[in-house]
Amino acid sequence: MKTMELGTTIYTPRFCTVKISAIFEKQEDAVKCGYTEPTHTNIPDWEIKGKSIDMYHMEFAAIKK
Repeated sequence: MKTMELGTTIYTPRFCTVKISAIFEKQEDAVKCGYTEPTHTNIPDWEIKGKSIDMYHMEFAAIKK
């Protein structure tokens, strides 16, 4: 998957199906915004990480590899 769009849904082994809420070019920018939780997905061009927004909810970001 070469391109990523906001709202794209992706299956991850850890969290099942997640919706992309943010897209980053650099890992450092994603970490600064709180996206640090790995999802263990195997997409060649992208890494998917999550952040907790409250006790029961998370948001997910795509980070360019």
